[in-house]
Amino acid sequence: MLHDHSPEPLLLTPDEAAAILDRDLAELRQWRAQNIGPIFHDLGRGLIRYARDSVIQEAATTSAR
Repeated sequence: MLHDHSPEPLLLTPDEAAAILDRDLAELRQWRAQNIGPIFHDLGRGLIRYARDSVIQEAATTSAR
């Protein structure tokens, strides 16, 4: 029997990152403009992706405040 154990994605969409961080997309946009918050990659043509590990670390940091 085969099991589909797909690995967690390394990159998250802004919607996925916002859900994990409990923030709205506008706030993530502001963070990017200020170069704060989780690591993100601008892949061109408006395509933004966040590093999953960085989002998780940011979520842990913000929840500890």
